[in-house]
Parts: sequence; structure tokens; C-alpha cells
Amino acid sequence: MKLSDLKTSQQVIKERRKDPAFRAEWDRTAFARDVAIRIVKYREDNGLTQTALARMVGMTQSVIARLESGDQPPSIATLAKLSKGTGMDFDVKITHGAVEFVAA
Repeated sequence: MKLSDLKTSQQVIKERRKDPAFRAEWDRTAFARDVAIRIVKYREDNGLTQTALARMVGMTQSVIARLESGDQPPSIATLAKLSKGTGMDFDVKITHGAVEFVAA
């Protein structure tokens, strides 16, 4: 199989979202994934390890690793610690039980 024959991750996700169970889990973890992507990008942009970031924000490396996994949404207190230690902003909207980032 050639690389050009492979589906992109977006194509795979689009297909998998047709399955109601997958779609429910995908939607449930959307906010956590968004936070994870922002944390990984911040670390990469600043040349930090998980341990170095953890020290900056007063957490442990294992907490940063869990946040970066994107499996569970962070608490408001965790977002506040990240914001205070890094200067990152987290504008969130909570509507009808769903949590999402607000576009700036």
C-alpha cells in the first residue's frame, strides 16, 4: 500500500462519526482534546518538557501527561493554574451541559 492510498485522520474521523457510540465519545471529549492540543502546542513553542511545564504551573508531570492525553476535561481550577503559570488564556462557554472554547 502506498502512502497516498492511506486516509487522512480527518477522513477516518468523518467516517467513524457515523457510528453513534463513537460520535458520542468524540463529542464528550472535544473540550479535553482542545485543551490537550493547546498544552502540547505551548510546550512545543516554548521548548518545554512535561516536567518543566509542570514545575512552571505547580503540577506534577503525570498531571500534564493526563491533560495532554485529552481523555478527561480539566477542572476550572486546573485551567486557572495553567493560565497563571503560563499566561495562556482559556475562554470557555458552558451551554446545555457542553463545555467549549470561545473563539477569540
